[in-house]
Amino acid sequence: TMITMTSLLLAASLWMTSSMVNAFTTSSTAPILFSTRCALPKKVFFAANKWDMLMDEDEDEDLQFVGGPPVPRDMKYNLYNLQKQRENYESMKAVGGKDITNDVYARDPEDDTFWFIGKIARVGDVTVEKAMARLWPMIEEHSARLRPVELYPRWGKLELWVTPGDSELDVAYCKPELQFVQMFREIDGEEDISKAVRNVEIGFQGELYENNEEGFRTVRTADGKAVKPAVTATSTDRQPSEAEMDELMEVLNSQVEASSE
Repeated sequence: TMITMTSLLLAASLWMTSSMVNAFTTSSTAPILFSTRCALPKKVFFAANKWDMLMDEDEDEDLQFVGGPPVPRDMKYNLYNLQKQRENYESMKAVGGKDITNDVYARDPEDDTFWFIGKIARVGDVTVEKAMARLWPMIEEHSARLRPVELYPRWGKLELWVTPGDSELDVAYCKPELQFVQMFREIDGEEDISKAVRNVEIGFQGELYENNEEGFRTVRTADGKAVKPAVTATSTDRQPSEAEMDELMEVLNSQVEASSE
């Protein structure tokens, strides 16, 4: 009887263990957005909104970010800092709207293509210049990881430019009144920007690509003005449809390719 009872308990235990394993291995998981163009640090996983992504730990072996000025701990390119800055951006924009935000572009100083990198937000009396100087290490490294072919070779010497928040459409239409403004790593009169601007007063939401996107880019002059003539919108009473935007992007990218030949 003792042997029979022990056998029954053992069988029951094995059945429960098997059921638990099956429950875990067959349960559905949240979708993961994977970008083959954006090389983030090894084993980085963003578990929020469209930032969900899992990188193969061998994906970024060729990207090395060593040397250069010391990077404050809160601006190092890691999971915690990236998530914190994204949360800051979303919270600030929800309260202050697009007026406290700017779109960010990066370029190789020897090339006329400006790549859309992401968006920043700031609060209080923090100027866009101070916000960009504070976020510079994170944004520049994100630029190099987002465009490893075009921008990584120039990491440490990249130029960062800004436009008004949510102005991608005006950029795509090459509106002449919209001019890019160059930012700089250092601010005159500020020996330590990390002491002048707290990390809770700024936010950064980096661009990520989905489904092998080409990435938003535009050709500009050395002082940030549009090279191509303005594109006339078909209507000012509505936003363009997704299909129209795709068509516009194809035209814009073909212009970029043509100008580089």
